[in-house]
Amino acid sequence: MLFSKYVGSGNDFILIDNRKLSFPAHDCSFISKLCHRQFGIGADGVILLENSEKADFKMLIFNADGSEAEMCGNGIRCFFKYIQEKGFNLTTCLIETKEAIIRLAQGDPRKPNEISVEMQDPIDIKWDIDLTVDSKNLKVHYLNTGVPHAIIFKEQIEDNDLKILGPKIRNHQQFLPKGTNVNFATITGTNEVTIRTYERGVENETLGCGTGATAVAIAAAHLYDIQLPVSIKTQSGEKLEINFTKNQSIIKDVTMKGPAVFVYSGEF
Repeated sequence: MLFSKYVGSGNDFILIDNRKLSFPAHDCSFISKLCHRQFGIGADGVILLENSEKADFKMLIFNADGSEAEMCGNGIRCFFKYIQEKGFNLTTCLIETKEAIIRLAQGDPRKPNEISVEMQDPIDIKWDIDLTVDSKNLKVHYLNTGVPHAIIFKEQIEDNDLKILGPKIRNHQQFLPKGTNVNFATITGTNEVTIRTYERGVENETLGCGTGATAVAIAAAHLYDIQLPVSIKTQSGEKLEINFTKNQSIIKDVTMKGPAVFVYSGEF
């Protein structure tokens, strides 16, 4: 079976053409083996290209543990580049995900790897949740930008707190039954935020997370009134640009711009 490897802001993915439905999409252990960094190809997830009756294409995305994800901001940009690799000369397209139809577009022509994504409007927004973890009282903000995200703003995020607290917040009873992704964030400029993300399904910190960057940008604008568009610096060092319209507590027209880069192709 042929595959291509792509990376978007530090998130890496195995892309496979499954329009003939030949991939064992419900074999979690097989997907996990493909994503294993020592014994497989190595990736944060597997993304399948399939036919859609509702949009131009359908995207199925699976986490490194084999579980299916609702959406992935960095992954869907890689998916768009993969479609182009397969010979579809598109500058815009509609992608069917598990939860929504997402519009993507080629970004600045001078930046061929930049892709713009019209993200889902955030739902299930909860500000200022008081959470106790390991006898620590935490102020947590929660919203769903395609997948659920918990956010904690800190002055310093370059410590071991995410490694220790990330899995405990991810599985906290407050966020059951599905759990949540966990983001630690610090404001580093008038419109810049640096983040670290512990991803549900990967069960570890990743170098980037598009839906997490979107959630943090919305939270930073709401809580700290930082300027739009918001520049989110991920742990890969790459930045994502998040923009939206805000009318009091109503967030709409959310867009994300960022890179998607082909790494290599092969077969297994």
